[in-house]
Amino acid sequence: MPELLTNLKFPSILAICCGLSTPLLADWRDDIGHSRLQLLAGSELPVAVVQGLAQVEALEFGLNYAPDTANSNFTEKTFVFKSGPSAASNHATLVAQNFFGNTTSLLAEATNVDLHSADDWIFPGFLQTGTNIEPSIEARAVQNHSWIATTFSEPVDAGQRLDFAIDRDGFVSVVGANNGNSTLLPALLCQTYHTISVGLSNGGHSAGFTTLDGAGRIKPDIVAPDIKTSFATPMVAGAAGLLYQKLIAAPYSLTGADKPRVIKALLLASATKTNVPSWSNTSSRPLDLRYGAGQLNVHHAYHSLRAGRAAASNVTVQKPLGWAAEPLAANSSKTYHFTIPASTPATPFSACLTWHRVITDQINGPNWGNLEISLADLNLRLYQTSGFTLGPLLAESLSAVDNVELVHQPALAPGTYAVVVENNSAAVTDYALAWHTLPAVSIATTGPLALEFDLQQGSVTITRSGDTTLPLYIPITYSGSAVSGSHFQPLPTSVTIPAGQTTASLTVIPIADQTAQGNRNLIVSITADFSFVRDPLQNGTVTIEDKPFDEWRFTQFSSGALNDSQISGATADPDGDQLANLIEYAMALDPNLPNISSAIAGETDGYLTLSVPKNTEAVDIIWGAEVSDDLVNWNDELILSETETTFVARDNVLISEAERRMIRLKITRP
Repeated sequence: MPELLTNLKFPSILAICCGLSTPLLADWRDDIGHSRLQLLAGSELPVAVVQGLAQVEALEFGLNYAPDTANSNFTEKTFVFKSGPSAASNHATLVAQNFFGNTTSLLAEATNVDLHSADDWIFPGFLQTGTNIEPSIEARAVQNHSWIATTFSEPVDAGQRLDFAIDRDGFVSVVGANNGNSTLLPALLCQTYHTISVGLSNGGHSAGFTTLDGAGRIKPDIVAPDIKTSFATPMVAGAAGLLYQKLIAAPYSLTGADKPRVIKALLLASATKTNVPSWSNTSSRPLDLRYGAGQLNVHHAYHSLRAGRAAASNVTVQKPLGWAAEPLAANSSKTYHFTIPASTPATPFSACLTWHRVITDQINGPNWGNLEISLADLNLRLYQTSGFTLGPLLAESLSAVDNVELVHQPALAPGTYAVVVENNSAAVTDYALAWHTLPAVSIATTGPLALEFDLQQGSVTITRSGDTTLPLYIPITYSGSAVSGSHFQPLPTSVTIPAGQTTASLTVIPIADQTAQGNRNLIVSITADFSFVRDPLQNGTVTIEDKPFDEWRFTQFSSGALNDSQISGATADPDGDQLANLIEYAMALDPNLPNISSAIAGETDGYLTLSVPKNTEAVDIIWGAEVSDDLVNWNDELILSETETTFVARDNVLISEAERRMIRLKITRP
């Protein structure tokens, strides 16, 4: 348990969620997919929340609640001290680094930040707990609460006030669970309905069922990769701020309570399950008892957001990821159809449904009291379909107490499906729904040969399916006998398929040399990655063919002989038959056994001729001949003809008209 702290204004058991110092995890933005998202989304990715942020902190050692506002990592921020003067709190500074630090957060650009002490925020500064006054209006977009209260005299009142304010003002409130492995949740603020509660990816946080204001709900909602909940919570708050800024702008322009509902649905639907151990849920328990929806993945959440807002329909097929915010009439349902493309690997699928309980203040004006509270009973189901007809039920989430439902399939096969939202209540209910799948990536050989002889290039093509509104980064690995830089020009370790496109190609450019080394294979594979699915057995293979003469030498000589040009060189004659290796190659002779030349000199129609059988695989040989009448001066004024198997040269001077004529074969390589 954390140290219990006392506020200067009110008797309190408010505590910081964790110890007062901890090393910041430098790579956490990689872990939640933000670094990849920055690479792909570029300048369209929000980096600040125009509406501003709020940071609420317990007093450190009963004294200070504000981050170090002079810290160079906060130069872009304008601070408003809502709870009076405060010196720097080490804990608040570390929280702020992850929440809105210029170089250490998702929200690096200029914005306004309201600072509250938790005791003041609970009482006159915001919630007005224990009074007959409504909570203050929240003008900021996201609140971060890296503090907890293990016991509190009026936890239900405080929680109901916060839920009321979230629904009324449309802001996002992100709250931390306690550290440790307890199943006893803190009294504040983790057990509220409309907040996003945060634990740790390593499982070191309090988790389980709520006991206040509606027992049996599961907390936390999501986990993030830190070692203390105080610093995991602002990771989620920063991700919420990024989504918030995107959702309030065109073309979505969300307003009111749709903002916190949609953001929560997006974050929970896109949370990853594979990096937390043994994640599971049931039809009556939508979230895992320790890890909630899974680990924060802002890359996935942004892609679901970016895929676009959908409207329920029984005649329209939606994208395999997206979101909706709609009202649902009493005792009715709405359906969203989607397709996983054929001939692709199965993909993880998650859908999350969120809605708010209705808290009505029955006292007129700014007063608070005589509350009416109701929570609709919504269900979420996933069906296989035939056309637009529902088929087998694959998964359902039917919690009787929660305002979150989640269905998950670790490997949804290609086919047609539908997500159904069902309202079993007697009142119209506004809900948010988000669903997420991964694109499929495949690789195929499109140019199987790369040739040293004429530098013909090989190629492989990578194809993606699914949403194409953003680029897709694909890491690549290479294997096989071909060596980069020796046999082919170096290739990149990744490709990015641009937005709006479905394919990208890798061109294999061979490197020509004089070495006899045989053909080499280059095997191109797609590396496993969190952002897509692929068939791990699939690859593209390009054969880099040696020059034909070098390939022939490779088959005729031992490795030792290949290293000795006096044996395997083009002009060498290892078998002593007066036929150089190049001639033996051209005529398909054995360079290691004495041969008689297969060239035949003769006479045709009174002209001297030379006929030579050709090695049909010696495609790099240039055939020619020369004639002379004195063995000193030679010329190539002959009539040449050749077929695939034979070369023929004929003199253009009649034998009868010359005292003597000699003809010789001329064999060259480019």
